[in-house]
Amino acid sequence: MIQMRSLFIWVLILLHAGLLAQSTPPAGARIEILSADNLVYDKAFTKAQRLLGHVRLKHENALMRCDSAWLFEDQTMNAFGHVAIDHDTLHITGERLDYVGKERLATITGAVRLSDPGMELTTDALTYALRERTARYTSGAVIISHRENNTLTSCNGAYQAAIHRFVFSDSVKLSHPEHIIVTDTLHYTTTTGVADFFGPTRIIQGATLMFCERGSYDTRADRGLFTRAGRILDGAQELRGDSLLFDGRAGEGRGWGHVTMIDTSSNLLVRGQQGLHLQHADSSYITGRAELVMLMGEDSLFLHADTLSATTDSSRGQRVLARRNVRFFKNDMQGVCDTMTWADRDSLITLAGSPYLWSGKDQISGRLITIALRNGHAHRLHVLRDALLANSVDSLPEDADPTAAYFDQVTGTTITGWFAHDKLVRIEAEGNSRTLSFAKEKDESGTERVTTMNRADCSRIVVRLDSGEVSSISFLVKPDAVMYPIGQAPVEEMRMKGFTWNAAARPVDRISIFAPEE
Repeated sequence: MIQMRSLFIWVLILLHAGLLAQSTPPAGARIEILSADNLVYDKAFTKAQRLLGHVRLKHENALMRCDSAWLFEDQTMNAFGHVAIDHDTLHITGERLDYVGKERLATITGAVRLSDPGMELTTDALTYALRERTARYTSGAVIISHRENNTLTSCNGAYQAAIHRFVFSDSVKLSHPEHIIVTDTLHYTTTTGVADFFGPTRIIQGATLMFCERGSYDTRADRGLFTRAGRILDGAQELRGDSLLFDGRAGEGRGWGHVTMIDTSSNLLVRGQQGLHLQHADSSYITGRAELVMLMGEDSLFLHADTLSATTDSSRGQRVLARRNVRFFKNDMQGVCDTMTWADRDSLITLAGSPYLWSGKDQISGRLITIALRNGHAHRLHVLRDALLANSVDSLPEDADPTAAYFDQVTGTTITGWFAHDKLVRIEAEGNSRTLSFAKEKDESGTERVTTMNRADCSRIVVRLDSGEVSSISFLVKPDAVMYPIGQAPVEEMRMKGFTWNAAARPVDRISIFAPEE
């Protein structure tokens, strides 16, 4: 009776152990031989099993096939001819397999081909860790993504099958019919088509070139995000920024933080905090402490506005538009207005919206001011409607009270001026023209003092200037003139209609084009 009971207990133990073995295979389970045409075993000679012909083996959840194999007692294996491994969704083929069962590590050599749904990798040698589901190569590989129509090449790489991600390094290149990516280090996820860059990268899309040192590119949506050293080049225009976003389908490039746009064809550079480039419209916009730098001869014009934009078309050439709170500085010329445009085709700068222009000691104002450039220098000035030129007879400090000062003034319906050596040297006033000038004489102590005020009305007046001061006035039609001793001059006639001395708004250097709060 006791013996029967002991036997029953042993049966239960064996059944329980068998059930455990079926439900949870032990780690490092032995390689199973599923089939072979011939099996040879000579323990004294090789301590290995020799498998020949249509060999099929299994190790845990991996199936392996080959023409022949040596299977050793330590669960290592050498397989030859038409080698294949099937592991989950992964299929690997080659000419030779060296397999370490305890580590579940496979090394495949000779015309290696790895495929996963939607992609295929070819290389000369591959190491595949079955536990981590990671394949690595160091002798170069070609990866084809059938879903994205991409071809990837690199010297070194790893494929993380669990998350369908490639990690490439050393001479990485991704080729697509519409773009090419060349980089040092790239992570590519086959399920999303997103490539992440971690080194110097160049992207070529038609005539557009993109550069960065860190970023990502969605090959399906054709969108790139560059977060370090980003640059986008489209013909003669270049966009830079701390962060750049490129949308290939929309043809848009956006930038944030220290944005710079450069146009090498027009010697223009624009800086700001946010930028937008529209590839199809060939136009660009900059906002946020926006600054335009325009090379003019041997000098540069520095301009600030709330918004700066540049457009190019075949008929009108390039056109720059500055809007709201426009202020600019050039060594020989400064100005403020509400709107400024510059046209490359005729080299014409137009100031509108309460424009004021300064050149040397002269202040010019009107409804509309245009400046024609020649070889990068101011050549001709034209002021339309309510045109008025003024300069201070006295040397006024910037904070002086202008109501107590004397100003030579010229007004007319229009004023045309000419420049020489970057200085205003001649002006013509036409239509209801008037001049107001103050003469000086030295007193007994040698001090110059204003002695007389001269006023003349004429339909056309020519004024010549020397170093910013009136040197001569010519009246081309008989003028109506009057001269007053300064003590008898009517105060109300000392200022032309609409005259405002706006020196406080004049930018005195490059920095002053920005408001203090900016």
